[in-house]
Amino acid sequence: MIDFLSAIGLIFILEGLLLFSSPKRLKKILQIITVYPESKIRIIGSLSILLGIVLLWIIRK
Repeated sequence: MIDFLSAIGLIFILEGLLLFSSPKRLKKILQIITVYPESKIRIIGSLSILLGIVLLWIIRK
C-alpha cells in the first residue's frame, strides 16, 4: 500500500511540475491532442500504460 501511495504522490508531483513550469506549452499540447481521433489517443495511452508496466517489471525484478 505504501508503494501505491508513493506512486500516486509521484504522479501528482510530475503533473504539478508540468502545470507549474510550462502552462503555455501544456495548453498548446492539449489543443494539438483535440485534433487527433480518439482511436489514436487510446493507442498512445495504451502504449504508455504498457511502457509503465514493463518499466515497473524491470525495476521490481
